[in-house]
Amino acid sequence: YGVKFMHSSIVLCLFFLVCFPFCLATLGVDVSQATTLTAWNCFKTSGYTFGIIRAYRSNGAIDVNAVQNIKNAWAAGMSNVDVYMFPCPLCSTGPEAQVRSAVKNLRDNNANFGMLWLDIEGTQYWSTSQTTNRNFVTAMINEGKALGVKLGIYTSASQWGPIVGSTWTGGATLPLWYARYDNQPNFNDFAPFGGWSRPNIKQYAGDVTLCSSGVDKNWYP
Repeated sequence: YGVKFMHSSIVLCLFFLVCFPFCLATLGVDVSQATTLTAWNCFKTSGYTFGIIRAYRSNGAIDVNAVQNIKNAWAAGMSNVDVYMFPCPLCSTGPEAQVRSAVKNLRDNNANFGMLWLDIEGTQYWSTSQTTNRNFVTAMINEGKALGVKLGIYTSASQWGPIVGSTWTGGATLPLWYARYDNQPNFNDFAPFGGWSRPNIKQYAGDVTLCSSGVDKNWYP
């Protein structure tokens, strides 16, 4: 009995050592295209329990799929549904107006969301002046706060540095959602930048197909 008990205990301990980082973790998806309720139901049964949905496009327009995507995600039983906006810094419309437009569209259509993540990536979409870019990001943040929206920043060290400067800490008071496509749902790869000492969400796989839909995969502990 003692040997069997010891063996069972060892197996159980090994199980928890392997499982612990993942059993308590939370997986989710972000989407930038129309995603059906059937797909969201499939995400949920596949173990993905939160969604982040594009609400504003890099061409300076609201995402017309955002409202229905949000409603489908909630209907499928997602525990959290956030949105992100890919701003258009080179458009004639200012940063404040872009944030207002994104938020107004969702509120007017009763599309409830948790957080609005500001997508800071792609040097081709931004000014060549880091000062100009810093002012744009700061204006978005200030407008979001004025609207009573919970904000976060989506970026990575490789994007943040060229756009606003690796040492600029203008977004560091907000949660960080960062990208690294290593297919590892953990923060082991993270190195501090931009004033962030720890992240909140990791986008660990990009442009993958899940439940016949194009998604990025995300994780938080």
